[in-house]
Amino acid sequence: MKKTFIALSMLLCAIAARADEGMWFLKLMQQQHLVDSLKKAGLMLPPEALYSETSPSLRDCIGVFGGGCTGEVVSPEGLVFTNHHCGFSYVHDMSTKEHNYTKDGFFAHSRAEELSAPNLSFTFVLKIEDVTDEVLALAKEQGVSAAKMQSQSFLEPLAEQRKDIKEFEGRKGVSAEIIPFFDANRFYMFWTQKYTDVRLVVSPPQNIGQFGGNSDNWMWPRHNADFAVFRIYADKDGQPADYSTDNRPLSTPKYLPISLAGPQKGDYTMIMGFPGSTSRYLTASQVALRTGSFNAPIVAAGYPLLDFYKKLMDQSDELRLRYEDTYFSWANSIKNFDGMNQAVEREGLIAEKKAEEARFRAFAAKSGKPEYANIIERIDSMCAAAKDSLYDGMLFVITLGEQELNVPISLVKEFERAVKERQKDKMGEIKEKLLAAAKEIDRTGLEHDRAKMKLLIPLFLKYKKLAAQPSVLDGVTDVDAYVDNLYDNSLFLSEKKLAAVLDKKNAKALMNDPLVKQIQSYLDYAIQTRSKFMSGYREVNAELSRTYVRGLCEMYDWSKAPDANFTMRMTYGHVTDLKPRDGVLYDWKTNLDGMFEKESKTESDYFVNDRLRQLWLDKDFGRYGVDGKLPTCFLSNNDITGGNSGSAVLNAKGELIGLAFDGNIESLSGDLKFNPTLQRCINVDVRYVLFVLDKFGGSTYLFDELEIR
Repeated sequence: MKKTFIALSMLLCAIAARADEGMWFLKLMQQQHLVDSLKKAGLMLPPEALYSETSPSLRDCIGVFGGGCTGEVVSPEGLVFTNHHCGFSYVHDMSTKEHNYTKDGFFAHSRAEELSAPNLSFTFVLKIEDVTDEVLALAKEQGVSAAKMQSQSFLEPLAEQRKDIKEFEGRKGVSAEIIPFFDANRFYMFWTQKYTDVRLVVSPPQNIGQFGGNSDNWMWPRHNADFAVFRIYADKDGQPADYSTDNRPLSTPKYLPISLAGPQKGDYTMIMGFPGSTSRYLTASQVALRTGSFNAPIVAAGYPLLDFYKKLMDQSDELRLRYEDTYFSWANSIKNFDGMNQAVEREGLIAEKKAEEARFRAFAAKSGKPEYANIIERIDSMCAAAKDSLYDGMLFVITLGEQELNVPISLVKEFERAVKERQKDKMGEIKEKLLAAAKEIDRTGLEHDRAKMKLLIPLFLKYKKLAAQPSVLDGVTDVDAYVDNLYDNSLFLSEKKLAAVLDKKNAKALMNDPLVKQIQSYLDYAIQTRSKFMSGYREVNAELSRTYVRGLCEMYDWSKAPDANFTMRMTYGHVTDLKPRDGVLYDWKTNLDGMFEKESKTESDYFVNDRLRQLWLDKDFGRYGVDGKLPTCFLSNNDITGGNSGSAVLNAKGELIGLAFDGNIESLSGDLKFNPTLQRCINVDVRYVLFVLDKFGGSTYLFDELEIR
C-alpha cells in the first residue's frame, strides 16, 4: 500500500509539474489529466466552461484575427479586442498621408464611424473531431510518405468528404480542415466559420500602441498600450457576408466580461488563443540546425537591414508610412531569432536534448520496436547534410530576396516563345501585359531599393556557406556598379524603350535585359540549390521526425502537449515577477510613470504622445487608476508563442484582465523548450486599455455594451 501511495503521489506531482508547461489542446483535456491540474492551480470555472461543443464556452469567444493572431469577443454585439500590432498591417493599408491612422490613431465615436478593414476576417472554431484512424488507414492504403500525409493535397479531399454535416447545414462561411498533431501521429478535423466584414473601431496612435518600438520588443519593463478594437458584422440573419452598408453587428450571446479589479501577484491566469508554432520534440542536432542554419543567417543580415529601414523612416512621415510595415515584420523575427540563439546557448539546451536522447535510447531498447533503433543517428546525419544548404537558403531570403524591383519572368519567356513560333496574336497580348507590369513598378522607391541592394548583395556574398550562387553574380567585383547597371539600364524602367523592343519583336534584347537575366538567375539558383535539396530534406525529415516524436510520446505516455500549430490552445499560470540573472529582479507590473522615465527627444521609439502626457500630468486616470497611478502592463508565466498575440488573459473566474502581446528575450528558446524559471508572458493591463478608449480617445459609446465588473 505504501509503495502504491508513493507511486500515485509521484504521478500526481509529475502531472502538476507538466501542466505549467504546455499549450494545451482542450479536446484532450480529459485524456491528459488537465482538469485536476487546473483546479489545483486555482481555476474556479467548471472544465466545460473552457471548451464545449454542446453548450456555451470560452470557445465561442476566442477566434483567429486575420491570418496570424488571436482576438476575443468582449460584447454581445461582436466587439473584438486584439493587439495593436495584430491590426497594424490592416490599419497601415487603410492609412494615407491625409489620414495616417498608424501615426495618429483612430477612434470611432459612434457605430457610423466604424471603418471597413479590407481583407480582414475573423474565424471561430465550431467543432473538432479526432480523425486519426481514418487518415492513417487512407495513408496506408495509398502508401503515402509522412510528408505527403501532412500535405493539403492528401488531407483536403478527405476533409471535403466529411465537410457537409447536418449540424452546420445552412450556415455560411463554414469550412473544414484536417490538421496533423504530434508530427502526423494524430489528426484532428476542425470546422470553422469565417466572417469577412470586420471593421476598425479603435487603433491607438503608434507612440502609444507601439511605444518603445523595436528597442523594447521582447523586453521588460513595458509601457505600450498594445491593443486595438474591431467589430464583426454579419447579414440580417447573422451569417457571414462581405462588406455591405446593410450588414449589422454580429449578435454574440457568449462574450468575455471585463474585470476592473486588476491582477495581483500570484493570481491564477489562463490564456486562450492560437499559438503558431513550437518545436519541442526536436533532437539536439535539429536544435543546432534551427539555431545555426535557420536563425543565424537571418540575424547576420537582419540587423544591417533593420538599421537601413530605421534611418529611412526617421527621415519623414511619408517614408515611415511606406516602410514601417516591412520594418516591424522583419524586426520581430530578427530579434526573436537572435534572442533564441543566445538563450539556447546560455541555458545549455543542446546538452539537455542530448540527455533526453540518452533516456530515449534506453526506452527504445526496452520497447523492442526496431523503428526506434538508430533513429537519432539517422536524424543527425540528415541535419549534417542539410545545414549549409538551409543556411544559404535563409540568407538568400533576407538578402537577394528583399529586392523590390522585379519582373514577371514567365511572361518574358512566353513572349520569347511566341516570337519563335510567330504567334502574332499572342505576342500582342503578352506585350500589353509586359507593359502593364512595367507601369506597375513603383518608381518612387527605386533609389531606396537601389541603396538597399548595395547593402544586401555583399552580405549574401560574405556570409554564404557554399560555393554555389546565382550565376549573374559570378565575377562581380564591383557590386555598386552591378546594381547601378540594373537600376539605370533595365528596359522595364523605361516604358518607351520596352515598347520599342516589344514592337520590334526583339526577344533577344528582352532576354538580355539586366533585370530579366538577374531574376532568371535567382530562380535557377533557387531551383538548383535550395528547392531541389530542401525538398528531399523535407521528405526525409518528415519520416524520421514522425517516428522519433511517436517514440517520445510513448516514452512520456502521451502526457505532453502537442506542438503549437495555430489551433486553439489554452495555457495557464500565475502573475509573477522575474529574476533573469543574478542580482536582477523585475517587478511583475508597470505603471504609466515608466513611459516618462524612458522618454527621449531624439530616439523616435521613445517619443511620448502629447495628449497622453497631459492626462498623466493631471493624474486624470478616472476609475482606471490605482493609488494615483495608471497600471499599464504585467507579467505572467503563461506558455505562449507567436500567434498568441492578442489573446485574452483571463482570471480564475474567466474575466478579462489583459491581452497577451509579447514574451521576454531571456526565454526565447521557449519555442524549443519551456523554461518555467525564465519564460514570461508580457500582457497589457485591461485597465490601461479602457483608459485609452475612454479618457484618451473618447470612444465612450463602447462602454454601453461592455460588461465591466
